[in-house]
Amino acid sequence: MKIIKLHITIIFSLLIWSFSFAQQYTHYTTKNGLPSNNIYRITQDAQGFIWFVTDKGMVKFNGKDFKIFTTRQGLPTNDIWSIQATPDNKIWFFSKAPKLGYIAHDSIYSFESVNKGEILNPVQFNVINNTVFLINRNNTYFLNNNNLWEPLQVYTYPKTIFRNVFIHKKIKQLNTRKSRDSIFIINDKNKIVKSLKLLPIFNNIVTHGQINDSLYCLTDKFGYTIINLNSLQFISKKFKDEIKKRKISYSRFTVANNQIQFTGKNFAAVLDNNYNLINKVTIPNELKSHFSFIDKTGNVWIATLTNGVYKLPQSKINSTYCLENEKVWSIDKINNELIGSVFNKGFYKYDTVDKIFKPYLKEKGYMYKSVEIKPLNKHFFLTNTKIIEFSNGNKKIIDFEKRENKPNETARQLVYYNGFLYGNYSFGLNKINPNNLQIIKNYYQAGISSIINFQNQLIISTSNGIKVLQNDSIRPVLIQNKNFNKPILKLQKVSKSELVIGTDGFGAYLTDLETITPLPKSDFLSVQNIFIRNNNIWLATEIGVWHYKKINHNYKLIKHYTKADGLPEDKINSIYVKGNSIIIGSDNGVATIPIHNQQVTQFLDIYFENSAYNSKKMDKQHASFLYTKANNVTFSIATINHSVSNKEITYQYKLNPIQKKWINTSFKNLNFNDLPPNKYKLSVNSHGIIKSVNFQILPLWYQTSIAKIIFIVLFLTVTTGIILIIRKKELEKQLKKLNTQKQLSEFELHALRSQMNPHFVFNSLNAIQYYITKNDIELSEKYLVKFSRLIRKFFDFSRNKLINLEQEISLLKNYLEIEKMRFGNTFNFQFNIRENLNLSEEKIPSMLLQPIVENAVNHGLFHNEGNGLIKIDFLKNEDLLIVQISDNGIGLKKAQEIKDNSIKTHVSKSNSILKDRINLLNQSKEWFITYSINELKNATGTIVKLTFMYYEN
Repeated sequence: MKIIKLHITIIFSLLIWSFSFAQQYTHYTTKNGLPSNNIYRITQDAQGFIWFVTDKGMVKFNGKDFKIFTTRQGLPTNDIWSIQATPDNKIWFFSKAPKLGYIAHDSIYSFESVNKGEILNPVQFNVINNTVFLINRNNTYFLNNNNLWEPLQVYTYPKTIFRNVFIHKKIKQLNTRKSRDSIFIINDKNKIVKSLKLLPIFNNIVTHGQINDSLYCLTDKFGYTIINLNSLQFISKKFKDEIKKRKISYSRFTVANNQIQFTGKNFAAVLDNNYNLINKVTIPNELKSHFSFIDKTGNVWIATLTNGVYKLPQSKINSTYCLENEKVWSIDKINNELIGSVFNKGFYKYDTVDKIFKPYLKEKGYMYKSVEIKPLNKHFFLTNTKIIEFSNGNKKIIDFEKRENKPNETARQLVYYNGFLYGNYSFGLNKINPNNLQIIKNYYQAGISSIINFQNQLIISTSNGIKVLQNDSIRPVLIQNKNFNKPILKLQKVSKSELVIGTDGFGAYLTDLETITPLPKSDFLSVQNIFIRNNNIWLATEIGVWHYKKINHNYKLIKHYTKADGLPEDKINSIYVKGNSIIIGSDNGVATIPIHNQQVTQFLDIYFENSAYNSKKMDKQHASFLYTKANNVTFSIATINHSVSNKEITYQYKLNPIQKKWINTSFKNLNFNDLPPNKYKLSVNSHGIIKSVNFQILPLWYQTSIAKIIFIVLFLTVTTGIILIIRKKELEKQLKKLNTQKQLSEFELHALRSQMNPHFVFNSLNAIQYYITKNDIELSEKYLVKFSRLIRKFFDFSRNKLINLEQEISLLKNYLEIEKMRFGNTFNFQFNIRENLNLSEEKIPSMLLQPIVENAVNHGLFHNEGNGLIKIDFLKNEDLLIVQISDNGIGLKKAQEIKDNSIKTHVSKSNSILKDRINLLNQSKEWFITYSINELKNATGTIVKLTFMYYEN
């Protein structure tokens, strides 16, 4: 029975190992855009694009998008079996076809043989710098000046099976006997200068060719030979010495990125200066690879004949993975071994040799945790249905489902404290007998996530802060006299006096339970797990692993590990650091990555994929376009980025000369509309790489500088003539208008005076009529005498446009005395005159104040129930004369109400006439008069204010 279990365990372990490689590799097939899953060769050009050749065409890959080249785009055949990039960024393709050539700037160039109709079928090719030679079993071809493939004339030695022409100053040719036991080196004079007796292992040469201007290489399934054409030195190496494999199927070499690489079935390596293989990568047999390529940033690209391409990212080459797609909740140390808790699978033990987790205890459901209690010499495995106890080699299982038909509500984790075990459950904390695991007492506390024995206290983390078991009850821990009430996921000791607190969404903190300090740059992190070692703190968070180190008494962030560093995903559940490796558990299995894994940027370039002006393609040969209205210039931005990260790439761009500052965007397509004629330069910046494109919008003939100058001169000449004519007529018109306006103002002033005189007479006669009606003959005669004098003054003053203040005050007093007689003793008046006024010299327009005073009497005091008072103030402020007429009457609002309710049909026009007259006086340019009327603030009544400024001509 034990043997059967052992076999099952071994088979299960092998299955895990067989499929764990999938986490490491990115897989591309026809589902992702490849034209075929049959991949022959892979290379990389100088810009950073990865190229694949297939039986259904060629592929250019920028890390995200596949660009396909087939016969539709101009290939002579879709079945391309090999490829080579040259320093001038041409991608040469080789196959059995009537034409062979290269791709440059996404255009295909192919060339025929000088022998019309010949099918080119190179079994090998030499690429020296930018020169390419095709080699078949009979000839070596070069591309002549007429762009035709022409065979070289070479000397043919008898009994040879192939010959290879060199590009070298002295060595011209290499020949091999049909018996394959010797190689002959022939100089430029067709003399054999050296021969090499081949070892039996080289009797079946797989590939051969010139690597550069001084090296030639031959490969076999057992090794390789390098011939130095300068020294004629032969260096032979065996694969069993170089990569620990006796033989390699499909052994080949390739040249790219200034490196010589060797590859074959399930391996890739780089040739160093001593002709040894370095940077060796072994590929799992399950991938069935036949050719692999290491790009300039260290990624390994693996070609298969049936399953497309696999990519091993540089960040994952030195990492191992297992339990793919399995949720690994915790990694704990038990008896100096690491135990992983895997959902619905059980507990797995870490193999330090293979660096993977292998089955240990098979269980179903949730695996909470594995715990070692050293004082009791026991360790426990906790699930949602069981507690499995190991003690002195004995195993004890408490199965709650079978025993009590309910889940494990005893302990999700265990801590030994004061002779008892304590475990948390759904609704609180249990005190447990360590001998029989029976619950002694429970303490209600919702949301417990972690418990720890710290400073001889049982510290509890909850969804509402830190608690402590004290005096047989759970109480909050006050830090700096405050309750740290953030949701906590994990507590971990840093030292005997310090803890790390991992919160859910609020970062990590250091505390001694008296003071608390946040870990720098951890704001808003959700810390699921914490590992401490030698003044180093590692946080397992929802966005990767954060590594802190104590430097000069303070913790500083050293590194943030993400998928780009080899993590299977960025959400990490658990972490353990062992030696120089970080072991992490996630919802997608376990990864073991180096602590000091050097991350190489995979962002290689930014470029303009498509550029167009009004849908016309824009390139270096076509960068000038004639202006059109409502034009449209479009650019499509792309990148060469082989990163495993799915983060959206952002750009900055600016279009000179119309944009001076960089503009941020994440859009790949840029559009500019209705650009005027000019020279433009669009610059795009991302990851410190700046690329630019220049283009010009040419002006139409009438938009040229010469045309514009001519138009401007003509326009200025015509405009100047027209302006002079218009100006002359306008001046004549304005002069005539001013004279007319001046005369009109005078006429209107006289007309207004004539309007105001009968208005005053009408009101005065009403007053006389009022006294006669009262049968007061004496008072009416007295009133009539004063009225006749006033009328006389009025006629005397009305003939003059101006009146001095002495005359104006006399006229107003006369008028007010008449009105006072009409009203009796119900109102008084007073004049306040500043001492700095010269009444005989100071003049104002005649008959301007009397209507205002009249309004104050008739509309302000007439309806007033108490004693009325009219005050007239004359003030002088420099050149400004100020006259204020105030009354304590009923005010504007009340007067308007009385007016609105009145049955009189007569509409008073004195106020509008006054305003019109002031406007006309101001238009005459001799006066500047302001007029305002307001109610008094703290009492009833009205105040009218006029200011006079006279302009002497």
